[in-house]
Amino acid sequence: MADDPILFMITTAGLDALVNAQGGSTEPIEVVSVGITQNAFTMAPTITALPGELKRIQAVSGQAVSETVIHMTAQDVSTDIYELRGLGLYLADGTLFAVYSQPTPLFRKVSISFFLLALDIGFSNGIAGAITFGDTTFLLPPASETVKGVAEIADATEAAAGTDDQRIISPRKLRQVLNALGELIAPGSPNFSVAFTAMLARTITGAGLASGGGNLTASRIITVLAASAADVAAGTATDKAITPAALSGLFKSITQNGHAYIPGMGGLRLMWGRFTSAANASTAVLFPDSFATACFVVISDGVKGSGADSQDNAAGVDYSTITPSGFSVFSADDSSNACGYIAIGA
Repeated sequence: MADDPILFMITTAGLDALVNAQGGSTEPIEVVSVGITQNAFTMAPTITALPGELKRIQAVSGQAVSETVIHMTAQDVSTDIYELRGLGLYLADGTLFAVYSQPTPLFRKVSISFFLLALDIGFSNGIAGAITFGDTTFLLPPASETVKGVAEIADATEAAAGTDDQRIISPRKLRQVLNALGELIAPGSPNFSVAFTAMLARTITGAGLASGGGNLTASRIITVLAASAADVAAGTATDKAITPAALSGLFKSITQNGHAYIPGMGGLRLMWGRFTSAANASTAVLFPDSFATACFVVISDGVKGSGADSQDNAAGVDYSTITPSGFSVFSADDSSNACGYIAIGA
């Protein structure tokens, strides 16, 4: 992975080509080859040919990684031997676009090796995006948040420091950092009080059905109250949750003469049952359980299936007799009759 980019100098001829390309009078700038030299030279914009040029490499790729930096790669698979001290970028028409040189070798090539140069080259202005390369088949740019490419894996020291934004961290190094962090803020460690103070700045609170919470000086419990069967029957609580157990726990008797609550109706109850009405008389009927407040209505019916007196009135409820515990019916039938009723109250 390259460090600081190598700053190329654009030649006068290269600048003319760039200005014409940006003005639309010529084709866009395309670097098609890289000239190499073993000679160190003084960079100047007036240079039109690479001093002491040894050879020109056609296998060159490049890609802009920022407004001012291009990542460039070049390769030489020959058996030539040389020390590289200078570079020149050539356009398709042979124009020397930009040059770079330094006294010490950039690269030493021996006969049994092939040359693979990967450089970040920089320009003093934001023209990197205006330059293209003729061959992009073996480009290996440095990886970034926006560019896919080659990246170096951070070592343990770099991972622990947490300051390098160029290298990547492996799962193993990440685990080491997290383990170290856990030890750092563990009780008894020098930094525990700092981490603990920051942690205490956060609180957990509850509202509505949930209550409890507080700061993190201790374990906190969020509580949700469960409604009882009586709460469900009353239907007035706003801070309790209804569970299936509360519903099934409502006071009830599911039998022939039974009763049950209607959930969520503020204590409304149903009662039902069977009785036998006496002939030509009143009959008192008791509910299987008394209503707490009042019985609102009773509906009763019963008729004999056959008989000479079946045209007479069947048992009817005497509403003046309704109480929370029962009611009376009067039957004008000459025979007793089996009857049933439904009552609603609270």
